[in-house]
Amino acid sequence: TSALASLGSYPLAIGLPELRAVIAAWLERRFGLTAGSVRPDDMVLPVNGTREGLFAFAQAAVDGTRARAAVLMPNPFYQIYEGAALLAGAEPVYLDCDRDAGYLPDLDSVDAATWDRCQLLFLCTPGNPTGAVMPEAYLRRALELASHHDFVVASDECYAEIYLDETRPPPGLLQVAQAAGHGSFERCIVFHSLSKRSSVPGLRSGFVAGDAALIRQFLLYRTYHGSAMSPIVQRASIAAWNDEAHV
Repeated sequence: TSALASLGSYPLAIGLPELRAVIAAWLERRFGLTAGSVRPDDMVLPVNGTREGLFAFAQAAVDGTRARAAVLMPNPFYQIYEGAALLAGAEPVYLDCDRDAGYLPDLDSVDAATWDRCQLLFLCTPGNPTGAVMPEAYLRRALELASHHDFVVASDECYAEIYLDETRPPPGLLQVAQAAGHGSFERCIVFHSLSKRSSVPGLRSGFVAGDAALIRQFLLYRTYHGSAMSPIVQRASIAAWNDEAHV
């Protein structure tokens, strides 16, 4: 009820500074990032559930007017990746996840010409629907390819808080990027959600974080798109990201 008064004005797409600060602190805590390396002011944006965020990000990040623009994604996949690529004017390119490859897309099976026209690579770890976890070396390889061929890696990490071994939580893209010397998280975007972590899918609360240049571009899109998060949801999200006991 303390947040009810905030309903008298329109919320901003950038979100409350308190929420962005809590999210940045959680990322640093959860993935062992250097303190202060995730800047709340320009590296974090709240989204109304990561489904909305994943779809909208592709519209902001992909230039569909480029010849044969491609968006690569694991197969099987969360259907939003495909729909987002199509509406952005790009060709979805499917990377099969079979048993022999540990249910991970085989990045090295993709030819150089396809990587050259790739603008966005969707990854999902732990994977939906396979549950496969991408090791640090795998994520590092994705970053190497992104640097060489100039595309964005978008890591859907909505299931990062669901794992069996408390001593070995799944690694994340920002964690690997920082360890590899990418201190500004160049070409990296991660998506996280309270839907799975806190079992509140009805709250529609998640966030994107990473490369400040990509966040700036996405914020501009979201400002026109009118997809700001309700201030009441933001206040509830602050409490959820701040607490570990309920997870």
